[in-house]
Amino acid sequence: MRFRHVFSHWTYETFPPGRLLRRRYNSFKKLMELEELCLESISHIEDIGFGLTITDWAYVEKQAADLGINIRTMLEHLQDMNPVRFMDIMDYYNKINFYVRMAVTVPDPEISKPFTFSLDDAIDYEFKAGACAADLARLKKSGVPVLDGMIIGSDVYNYFIEANNLRIAIDEILETAVTTNISDLHQISRTIIDRFMQGKMPDAIANEIEIAALETSRGSGSLSLTVSSTPEGSLYALPESWCTISPVPAQNIVEAWKKAVTCKFSAESIKSRIESGYADRESPASVIIQPMKDIHDSGVLETFHDSSDLPPKDREHGCSAIFSKHSPTPYLISRREQQRVLSKPENSPLSTHSAKSIATMGRKAEELFKTPQKCHWVTDLRNRVMITSVRSYPFKGEKETARIKQALSYIASLNISPRNTEMFLPEKSRSMYDLVRFANEKGIEEMFSLVSKKGLGIDGAKHLKARQPIDITVLNLADGLFSTAAGKMDISPDDIKSAPMWALWFGLGAERPGWQGETSIDGYAILSRTYMNITLKSEKDLTEVDAVCDPDAQANHIHFRFKGGHGTPDQRIARIKFIKKTLDSQGFKTTHQGDMIVGILKKGREPEIQKMLATTGHLIAHIALHHPVVADDEDVNQVALRFISGLG
Repeated sequence: MRFRHVFSHWTYETFPPGRLLRRRYNSFKKLMELEELCLESISHIEDIGFGLTITDWAYVEKQAADLGINIRTMLEHLQDMNPVRFMDIMDYYNKINFYVRMAVTVPDPEISKPFTFSLDDAIDYEFKAGACAADLARLKKSGVPVLDGMIIGSDVYNYFIEANNLRIAIDEILETAVTTNISDLHQISRTIIDRFMQGKMPDAIANEIEIAALETSRGSGSLSLTVSSTPEGSLYALPESWCTISPVPAQNIVEAWKKAVTCKFSAESIKSRIESGYADRESPASVIIQPMKDIHDSGVLETFHDSSDLPPKDREHGCSAIFSKHSPTPYLISRREQQRVLSKPENSPLSTHSAKSIATMGRKAEELFKTPQKCHWVTDLRNRVMITSVRSYPFKGEKETARIKQALSYIASLNISPRNTEMFLPEKSRSMYDLVRFANEKGIEEMFSLVSKKGLGIDGAKHLKARQPIDITVLNLADGLFSTAAGKMDISPDDIKSAPMWALWFGLGAERPGWQGETSIDGYAILSRTYMNITLKSEKDLTEVDAVCDPDAQANHIHFRFKGGHGTPDQRIARIKFIKKTLDSQGFKTTHQGDMIVGILKKGREPEIQKMLATTGHLIAHIALHHPVVADDEDVNQVALRFISGLG
C-alpha cells in the first residue's frame, strides 16, 4: 500500500505548462518511492539489531546489499535534480557502502591441509578438529580411557562446499530464513540437504578420507561417525548440530560423511545457530571416525542429571545418569564425594562396576572442562569402558553481538540533523540512514526551490511561522491558503485554509510548556483545500503525515509514519511502543519494526478525521518535547495511558 498520495495531487498540471522540467519531477517522485523502501530496510535491520526479530545472517547480508543498491539509485535521482550541487555525493556513498559491506559480509574460510589427522593431533589443529574432537583429545591426554580414532577436519567440509559451488546456493536459501519457527525451517532444511547431497567429493579428498577410514576400522570394516559444528574461534560446538551414525562400512565413508554432515542443516540445528548469532559459513562441520570392532554396549552419560526423585542428601548435589542402548531405565549415581548408586535398571548388561567407572570418567571430564558434560561411552567384549565423545552440557551460548552492532552503526545510526547546518552536509554522513535523510531533505528542498522561482507554482512556497519554535515551508497546491496569504512570504496559522492542515495544527501548535530552540520542529507541507502531505523533523526524528479530509468519507485517510534517530535501543523501543499504544487507542491500524512505526486510518467522516489529525499533532509535539519519551524506570503502558487520558 502506498504511504504517500502526494503525487496524485502534486502533478504536472499544478504548474504552468512546460515550465516544470519533467525529468526533475520524475526524479523526485522516484527518489521518494525509493526512500520508503530504504526506510523499511533500515528499520528491519534495526529490528534484528534490537533483538526483536531473529533471522539468518544471510538475510542481513541480502538486506544490506539491496539497501545499498536502492540508496545508490536514490542518490542518482538526486543528482538528476541538480547535477552540479550534488556532483560529489557518490564519493561519500561509495565510502559508506564499503564499510557496510565490510561489516555485514562474513568472509569465506581459508582452506589448508591437513584434511585428516589423528585424534592426538586434534589439540594442535583445534579449529580444524572442532570443539568435540579437541575436548576428546584433551580428555585422553588427561588419562581418561578414550576410544581412539581419526578426524576428518572442517576444511574437508569447506573444500566440498567450494568445489560444488554451494556457498552462494546455501546462502540464497538461508536468505528466506526470516524466523526461527521450526515449521518454516523444516522446508529450508530439506532444500539445503537436497542440494548438498547432490555434491561430489573431489577425488583427491575422497582418496584421503578413504585411507583414513581403512586405517581407523582396524580390519573390522565398520566405523562410527560423530559429527559436530563448531563456529570459528568458539570453544563450544553448536547445540543440535551434533549426531552419530553407525555402523558405517569403511568403503562407504564418503557418502556416509555427506549424510552425517547434513545434521548441521537440520531445522533444529539451523535454529540454534541463528539464535547463537553465527552465519552458516563460519560454522563448518568436522567428523570423528572411530572403529566399531568388539563393541559390547554403548550409551550416554549425563554428568549432571535433573531428577526430582532423589534422597534428601542428594538433592543439593544432584546425580549423574547413565543410559544404555539396551535399557530404557538409567543408572542414577550420587554426585556426593562418596559414589553411590541411587537406582539401577533391571536386567541391564552394564554392570554396577562399569556404571561407576563411567560416572568417574564423567566427573573427571566435568572437572577438566569446568562444566557439566554429556559423554558417549562404549564397553568392549572384555567389559572395558571407553569414552567416545564429550561435549558441554548444557550448551554455553556465545551469541555474536559485536557484528550486528557494528553493522547498525554504518546502516541505521543518524549523525546529521537539518537543524545543525554545519552537520547537514554530505561529507558528514557516516551511515546509510544519513544518506537517506540527506536525499529526503535536499530532494524536497530542490522541488520547493523550483516552484518558488518566479512564474513557477502558485504564488511560490511560503514559510509558516508561529509563537512556537515551529518553522514549516508550505506549498499551496489548490485553495490550501486563504486569500490573505497572497503576496506574503511569511504566513501565520490564520492563513491556513486546508482542512487537514488546520486540524493537525490544532494539536501541533497548541500552547504547552517546554518549547525551546532545542525542541523546535522544521518541515515541509504540500496543501490543498482537502489534502495535506507534511514532513517534520525534530531533533533527529522524522515524522510524515499524509491525509485527506473531505466531506466524502470514502476518500478520507490519515497515514502517519515516524522514524526515530536518537536514544538508546531501549529508549527507542519504548518510544515506538508509546506511539503504538496511542495510535491503537484512536483506531489506527499500526505496523512497526525497529525504530519505525506506520499508522493508517481510513474512510472516517470529516469530523472524525479532523479530531484524529489534532490528536496526531499532539503526539508529534509530545515526542519532540520529551527525550526520552519514556524514562528507563517508567512503564511504557502507564506513560501512554496518562498521555491518552489528557487528549480529551
